Amino acid sequence: MQRVPAQLLDLSSESMISTTAGAAITSWNLAATTLYGWHPQEALGQALPDLLGPYPDSAIAELRGRGLWQGRVERRRRDGTTATVHVRLASCTDAEDAWMEVSTAVDPAHPAEVALAASEYRYRNLFGAVAASFWEMDFSGVGALLRSLREQGVTDIPGHLRANPALVRKMMQATRIVDTNDRSIEMFGPGTKRDLITTPLDRYWPEASTGDFLESVFSAIGGKPRHVAETRMRALDGREFDALFTVSFLPGTVGNGTLLVGFTDITDRVKATRQRDEASTRRKMLLDVPTIAVSEFAAPDTRALFTRLRAEGVTDMRAYIDQHPELVDQLAANLRFTSVNEAAVRMYGARSADELIGRSLTGLMQPGCEVLRRSIEGSYDREPVFQAEVRMFRLDGTPFDTLFCRVSNPDPASAEVLVAQIDITDQVRARDEIERMRQQASHASRIALLGQLSASIVHEISQPVTAIAMHAAAAERLARAPEAPLEKLRKITGQIGQNALRVGEIIQRIRALAANREIAMVPLSLADIVAETRLLLRQELSEQGVQVTLIRDADLPEVCGDRIQLQQLLANLMVNAIQAMGAAPSGDRRIDLALRARDGMVSAEVADTGPGLAADFQADPFQSFRTTKPDGLGIGLTICRSIAEAHGGRMEVRDRTEGTGAVFTLVLPAVQAAD
Repeated sequence: MQRVPAQLLDLSSESMISTTAGAAITSWNLAATTLYGWHPQEALGQALPDLLGPYPDSAIAELRGRGLWQGRVERRRRDGTTATVHVRLASCTDAEDAWMEVSTAVDPAHPAEVALAASEYRYRNLFGAVAASFWEMDFSGVGALLRSLREQGVTDIPGHLRANPALVRKMMQATRIVDTNDRSIEMFGPGTKRDLITTPLDRYWPEASTGDFLESVFSAIGGKPRHVAETRMRALDGREFDALFTVSFLPGTVGNGTLLVGFTDITDRVKATRQRDEASTRRKMLLDVPTIAVSEFAAPDTRALFTRLRAEGVTDMRAYIDQHPELVDQLAANLRFTSVNEAAVRMYGARSADELIGRSLTGLMQPGCEVLRRSIEGSYDREPVFQAEVRMFRLDGTPFDTLFCRVSNPDPASAEVLVAQIDITDQVRARDEIERMRQQASHASRIALLGQLSASIVHEISQPVTAIAMHAAAAERLARAPEAPLEKLRKITGQIGQNALRVGEIIQRIRALAANREIAMVPLSLADIVAETRLLLRQELSEQGVQVTLIRDADLPEVCGDRIQLQQLLANLMVNAIQAMGAAPSGDRRIDLALRARDGMVSAEVADTGPGLAADFQADPFQSFRTTKPDGLGIGLTICRSIAEAHGGRMEVRDRTEGTGAVFTLVLPAVQAAD
């Protein structure tokens, strides 16, 4: 701390004593000698607590926290008496261990002093206890600037100040902060009370808020008792916030004395107001959309019912409505229009909004409406939004389809519901027409396929019919033997029965296609289908000397399909492979079957050891009525592809990569395992 010359301290009529952090006395003026009796040479270097008495602990704590303290203490005099003094204590900014006190004697017996002390106590309690930020400010510098402008001949001071914002910033800089309360430190910090007081006022006012400060000056000039306005303020750390700015102008203080200025942080209120205004704007924009019908409903009885059911412990509204199905229609009668836009008026066929206001949903929805029920269940579970398609009725009873979206009020105490709807009657009608046309096209496609199948009936049935004939001939020969082998006859007749059943199943599938009946698709094991197909072709495989090998993945998912159609497809591929190897030596005839699963698909591969595929065949392997067989119809692969596509799959054709032969692959989507 820079030592103040003693002769300057002696000019003060108040006792002025400086210490090192309240301990050793470093300066002592003549007024201190008058008050306490010790001369400077006796006091300098002495410990102040030992000489005069210590400061209260609360004073030291406040001094270290804020840099300032004032209050009353009892002090010892040189003659052994005590004196009550009013002390103002401050820590110096340039040295944390340097304290300066200014003190004056107090006569507690004087009535004026007692009244003044009580008044000051009440004021200080109020000043420090209120939740708002209060500042004592000396605006005398502002008054001097205004007087200077008048002396310069400026007559339109408001206009001049508005045109010169830099001058307004100078007014801020000329304003001196005298004192602040604790709330100010919280609002404008971080920092100490000394930091706030020693910071120029213009630091607290963003450039954008200069006009708000100026308006308070105009209020003072205009003789108004107070000025209240919302503004933006800046804290010491640069953070800006919204504040309510108030100034009280007491008589005789404007431009000449200290004014009391208050700030209240209204950031949350401004934010809430802004959000409310934005929500109101969005709501108005939504109401103005001509294609969206917006309706607001009040449902006080529904809210009361939900409250009662929750109090009774009802958690499953679906189960509750199952037991009380009449509840859906009761709540429909409880939902009443409170507000609608023009789009809603048009959608319901009303003449005006008044025709809908106060009306319930009864008659506008089907009794026991399933969509309304699901909306009620979602609302009970506090789902904020529900959306579904529903058929409703206009006021004249005309049905229409709508996309129904219910938005619940986020306030659980509110009984209001917002519903947005889009009339999709034309879209639903078009969708239904497209579905009808799709079904007709599907039926026509099946009839066309039936035409192809009718040409291949002989081809498809010839396999089981030929097998029946061969087994019947074999059974006849065995029956003529002197001692007929009954076990062989039993097996042969069993094969005849199986092939007869297969003929019937093929015919049933053809009838289903002709009648436009859906064929049930069920989960199936492709490995089982392959095993069954091998069993059906066992006779041909044996007679042609064809060996069959099978490799398969360990984990093979199921596919969804029709067993007979998939058997028919694989049988066609295997018969084609048998016939393709007709010219090969009997020891070289082999069909390699492979079952694999990859990327959500299951494939069944049929590879032969025949001559392979011709170039023109590979270019279009599924061309109808093209065949290399003398007695073939050329539609076998076409039928295979149709079956594969009907199952959501595809057929692939290629030459073998090792040796000669062709590979035909059926690829089907796997059935997804349940989580």
